[in-house]
Amino acid sequence: MSNNDQEVDNLESVFKQKRIIRSNVRQTLKSMDPSLRSQEDDIIQSIVLEAPWFKSCKRLCAYISCRALREVDTSKLLSLFLSPAPDGNKLQTAKKLYVPRVEDKNSNMRMFNISRIDDLVANSMNILEPASVDADGNAREDVMHANDPVDLFILPGLAFDRSGRRLGRGGGYYDTFLKNYKELAKEKNWRLPLFVALSYSVQIMDEEVIPVTPNDVLVDALVSPTGVIPITPAALGRMEP
Repeated sequence: MSNNDQEVDNLESVFKQKRIIRSNVRQTLKSMDPSLRSQEDDIIQSIVLEAPWFKSCKRLCAYISCRALREVDTSKLLSLFLSPAPDGNKLQTAKKLYVPRVEDKNSNMRMFNISRIDDLVANSMNILEPASVDADGNAREDVMHANDPVDLFILPGLAFDRSGRRLGRGGGYYDTFLKNYKELAKEKNWRLPLFVALSYSVQIMDEEVIPVTPNDVLVDALVSPTGVIPITPAALGRMEP
């Protein structure tokens, strides 16, 4: 068997293992008691809100949680970066928030800056996303064209293990985006942001349980109801109490 064939076989085996884990975790999340899920949502968000590394964050990329996908809630985290409706009187802060917009079915995703919850519209799957232009017809700032680096990425996922491996839903959107952002940061000589995933207790697995391919991007830390789990040297250095 040639090296090429061996690689193809290995990849097929990895994808098969991933499908099995996805199926199991989806079932576990589906059967999770809604009141427990709500409780864990509150605990996880409280942990993040109190963390110095979140409080000091000026530029954040974060997902907008979707109940139908059973993702850990991010609404309280995002509200710190957003103004209310135009008639509200919340003062604008120097903080900037970028949220995802899926561009096509080929793993292409962009992150646009928004300043109000009204900037979001439901897509065909009923997931809230930013329009590429604002209410005045001006193009929104794309994080890949921003002048300053992002401090923190808050990431979703289906399952995670304690060595930083993240299992997404199979579309490759986040892995592709994070890889591109890492290349941009290297090119600009920026410090890499922390990649932090939010996880219900049932989504965390032991070290190296999740199989990986060369395209998979590891996370620096997990936040679960039991607290922050720093994994990489970057997380250990920047997440000290």
